[in-house]
Amino acid sequence: MKNIVLILFLSLFFVSCLDYTQYVTIDEDKNVTVVAIVTVSKSLIELAAYSEGYENAVPDYYYEEILKDMENEARDSYPRNFKFKHINNDNEIGLYVNGIIKERDITEDINSLLPVRNGNKFSFMPFKDSQNTSEYKEYESMYSSMKMKLIVSKDYIPTVSSCYLSSYDDIKDVNVYDLKDAFLIEIPIFSGIDSPVLYIEL
Repeated sequence: MKNIVLILFLSLFFVSCLDYTQYVTIDEDKNVTVVAIVTVSKSLIELAAYSEGYENAVPDYYYEEILKDMENEARDSYPRNFKFKHINNDNEIGLYVNGIIKERDITEDINSLLPVRNGNKFSFMPFKDSQNTSEYKEYESMYSSMKMKLIVSKDYIPTVSSCYLSSYDDIKDVNVYDLKDAFLIEIPIFSGIDSPVLYIEL
């Protein structure tokens, strides 16, 4: 599958004004719900449009074309049953994506989509294969403070004793916040680690 974060964050030059939040929970029937919200500021899109010759108002079709491109690329990163909704208001445009995966269908092959359990820890690779791209290298130093917000319900991950990004030769701790019924994990988009894996230890 194509990498959703790479597509939505790195394929657009206005990457610094993107916001990415993902929510994961599980119900009593072992259905895992994944919700992703990706938005980009319209003010920066207007700057891009101005550079292309749109000196006055940005036409609606300009936003619609961006949304169609985002959705078309993102669909390759999610299971077919996932639903997509366009976000288009006065301040931003983006995608609202949601779907359900049976717990029995969760394997390490989809750990780029959500944290997957293996023993006493979960692994998550939202940036799989992105670090070796030219786009990633170009933006890495400029936007090192960018973060992905991962919200995981305690029904899915009940406790967090340790949380960190790791590769073959480096480890970096990440921020985890207890939201009473969920954990908020802030994952750096540009961590400076090659092929990082997020590990969440129980």
